This record gives sequence, C-alpha cells and structure tokens, in this order.
Amino acid sequence: MAKRDPEKTRRLRTAVRYLVEQGGLVKGNQATLARHFHVSRQRVNQIVREERHRIGGGPSVEGA
Repeated sequence: MAKRDPEKTRRLRTAVRYLVEQGGLVKGNQATLARHFHVSRQRVNQIVREERHRIGGGPSVEGA
C-alpha cells in the first residue's frame, strides 16, 4: 500500500475545515475535492467526518 502524502492531507484538511465552518460542504463537493486532490471520495469522507468531530460542526453523517 502506498504511503499517504502528509502535505496533500494537510491541504485537504484545511480545505475541508474551511468548507465545514462556512457551511459550504454541500452535495457533490466531496467528489470534487477528491478529484482535485487526487484521492478517493472515501478518503475525503473520512477526513470530513474527522474534522466535523474535531470542531463539533454538525452531524458526522451527511443528511443525518
């Protein structure tokens, strides 16, 4: 398994944190972020869940 790039993960977390705080993480944005950062949508979803849990910014599951 390839090792994850820590710099890419840091930039992705920054983008996700901004979108979560601004309420801009709407349907389709995770797929767009995944394409932009060249990671899987599942990886983006994992980071979104972690960031929401970290800052307490809403439900950990979309639509819940």
